[in-house]
Amino acid sequence: MAAFDVGGTRTRLRGGWTTEPDYTELQVRTADHPSLQDLLTACLREADLRPETVVLAVAGRVPAHGDVRMTNLPGWPLFESAAYAARHGIRLSVVNDMAATAHGMADLGPDELRPLTSHGPASRTSELLAVSVGSGVGSALLDGAGTVHAAESGHIAWQPVDEFEAGYLAHLRAETGGLVTVEESIGGLRGFDRMYDYVRRVIPAAPDVHDRVARARAAGAAVAPVITSAARTGDPCCLGIVRLFAALFGQYLRGVVLVCLPAGGVVTLTSGVLQAPGMAELLREKTEFLDRFISPGACHHELLAEVPVQLALDPLVGVRGAYRMAVRAAESGPAATP
Repeated sequence: MAAFDVGGTRTRLRGGWTTEPDYTELQVRTADHPSLQDLLTACLREADLRPETVVLAVAGRVPAHGDVRMTNLPGWPLFESAAYAARHGIRLSVVNDMAATAHGMADLGPDELRPLTSHGPASRTSELLAVSVGSGVGSALLDGAGTVHAAESGHIAWQPVDEFEAGYLAHLRAETGGLVTVEESIGGLRGFDRMYDYVRRVIPAAPDVHDRVARARAAGAAVAPVITSAARTGDPCCLGIVRLFAALFGQYLRGVVLVCLPAGGVVTLTSGVLQAPGMAELLREKTEFLDRFISPGACHHELLAEVPVQLALDPLVGVRGAYRMAVRAAESGPAATP
């Protein structure tokens, strides 16, 4: 069996046998491949895997027929799941990447989680909301019955609450010309570039930071690691970017919790931006993240104050969940016939 977690920046593969504890892992740059089908085939070949069962977790909406387009790679052709499965003689399940992430989070132990809020255990732990900020922004609810409900919540709009945020929204509207989403504003693929270009107009970037950002852009790499690293050392421009990110993210998380956890539950965060070194400390100590999440005085702030927010420490939680799903699928029956 094999499990893929295909993000806008990186793809992770884990493959092995249901009867053996050891497995093979591989990580590649997603955009180095011209299509999803080429990516899968190349990864399986490189890992020397010939699976019968494959679970494919992708960043994008997954229709019932399983034919998908990657959200952050619109130039890729439509992936036709049934045709690919028949061609390779595999049983293939295509799921949203946040669904896989939610399954992976359900397996995390206490030593694999870091609390971001300061209160005791949740009164209702059967409801788990998984939220990710990596190349994109997304969420999934794992309900008390063990069913996952993935959402495209990163594509909702947001509301500025001060002049600085209103200026950022105007900056984005000038570029996009229409609805501005949370993912476009704070996601790692484009959001950090946009925040950098906006904030440095007000707080000039240090020359070394600007050089590092320019080198990352020239290499086609994400600028988020440069910004979070410089913010951790106290760079004023990058601290301003992280504060803007945290305010918008806290507001977004508040809305998702009110929709998905009206009776309470647990929020677990993950992905590269949030797991960057020092980011947890910045969110808790240097930003308005928790104030925007709880919004003291606003309606239902008591509920939000009772919801624990924690950070998953395992960067492979997505492929871990996809592998868990692959094990279950492989144990449930035979593979497809070519």
